[in-house]
Amino acid sequence: MAQSLSQRLAHSTPWRWLRVWLTESPRSGALGYLLAPVGVAAATVVIGLTESVARISDVSLLYLPVVLWLAMRYGRGPAILASVLAFFSYDFFFIPPLHLLTVGEPSEWLSLFALLATALALGHLTAVVRARAREAEESQQRTEILYHLAQLIATATTDQQLYDALSQQVVSVFAPSGAHACALLLPDATGSLQIIAFAYEQGYGTCPVDARPGDASGQPAARDQHTIVRTPLKTTRGVVGSLLLSGAPAIRLLSPDVAGTQGDTAPEPGQEERAREQAPLFAAFCDQIALAIDRAALASEAMHAAALRESDRLKDSLLGSVTHDLRTPLAAIKAATSSLLQSDVAWDAQERHELLSSIDVSADRLNRLVGNLLDLSRLEAGVAQPELDWRLMSDVIASTLDQLELSGQLGRRTLRVEEPGDLPLVLMDQEQIQQVLTNLIENALKYAPEGSAIRIQTCVVEDELRVAITDQGIGIPPREITAIFNKFYRVQQARLPWSQKRPPIGTGLGLAICAAIVKAHGGRIWAESEPGHGATLTFTLPLTTDRPQGGLPEIAESATPAPPSTPATRAAAV
Repeated sequence: MAQSLSQRLAHSTPWRWLRVWLTESPRSGALGYLLAPVGVAAATVVIGLTESVARISDVSLLYLPVVLWLAMRYGRGPAILASVLAFFSYDFFFIPPLHLLTVGEPSEWLSLFALLATALALGHLTAVVRARAREAEESQQRTEILYHLAQLIATATTDQQLYDALSQQVVSVFAPSGAHACALLLPDATGSLQIIAFAYEQGYGTCPVDARPGDASGQPAARDQHTIVRTPLKTTRGVVGSLLLSGAPAIRLLSPDVAGTQGDTAPEPGQEERAREQAPLFAAFCDQIALAIDRAALASEAMHAAALRESDRLKDSLLGSVTHDLRTPLAAIKAATSSLLQSDVAWDAQERHELLSSIDVSADRLNRLVGNLLDLSRLEAGVAQPELDWRLMSDVIASTLDQLELSGQLGRRTLRVEEPGDLPLVLMDQEQIQQVLTNLIENALKYAPEGSAIRIQTCVVEDELRVAITDQGIGIPPREITAIFNKFYRVQQARLPWSQKRPPIGTGLGLAICAAIVKAHGGRIWAESEPGHGATLTFTLPLTTDRPQGGLPEIAESATPAPPSTPATRAAAV
């Protein structure tokens, strides 16, 4: 905001004080016309005293500093008045015959008119320079204000923060013009304008507008005889909102083309002049605010479009994966069932058992697929929150391996479990962590050759319990090391060099479910791999400082843990 003359003088050096006092005038034109005869009279007295001491040629030039000062401080009008008064004063007091407005010597006319022409030219040129300097200063101030506004728009992190900052900035900049409060209105989902941001000058704590849209005519309701001006915010796409200003009657001049609701008080002269000067700046402000709102709307639309594209991509991936994975077990079930239903074929007990086993395996596969889809949707929706309880990771691993062995998925592979004997208790949902281990081990079994070893390592690193599953399979390409935890993502061109069968298939949900469960527990999960030399998938669970000390009673009674420095390693060949 512009500072008053007294404020600027108080913070200036003496030279700066003199320059400000000479060049910056109060907001009163009448004062300049009043000081013009006073200044000419003072110059006349100085000339008279000078003439009484010594005869000096061109002493009339002493009138010029008065004209110069009036032109610089008050403009062209007072300077012209002072020039004319100087002309007549010099003729009346110093040109014979004295005290008459006549000239005895014709040569004196030349000096009189030279004085008048010089004074008028000097006053005019000084007034022009003063006007250009004021315009340049005001232009610089407008540029700085608009630059600050652009910075504010660029640094806002959220839409609401942007709207609040814009409203506050309008009040701060246009307070000298009488603006006391500002409200920003944007259309809601139904197209009705709603106040989304409001700012007011310090000490002006009541909202002067209704916190709802105005009537059908688009005019807001006025309170307490405040003047309220509503300015539409327009871009090339049309009207994007409205700006409400409340305050002194002079704010109508900020947007002269827009009608407003006003009280009975008349505008103050100083505010009225200031408002006229700030009208171009207010128009630029409205344009910038409209562009900022339009940019925010376009960004929101772009995010919505990106979300729709991602939704379509996931939908296509889901349809492609699920359709393929559903069709295969359904085809096996259909074939086995149709065979059993053939009345003209006598199936022996072994053949009947094989067909029924095929149905059972395919049904299990369908059940796992549907279960994975349900689990992932519940985890992403935040419905499947973990039911935390104190557990030992060694027990969870042992239970997981038992289930995999009973289901016949381990084949002819060796599983090595390496864990220290002093593992602490961890807060976890046993069923969910068991699902994580199952998915990670099944992933290792899928891509590891027959007869290879799979290691399950457990250790404590700082304040985390870390579990790593390492296989000796084909590995993961570096560019896909993070993408494997995305939904429906499968490693591209995963060929098994030791097998002539088609590459492993799946929905790409197993690792995504693992990532969601571990995240819900407050842990981390990642993959490390060297293509052709296997992969290690690791997840962590946080260790809280308030965990129970020692082991569970039933564990402490039935087993003696190994020393902390000696890892307890057990291998199972199945």
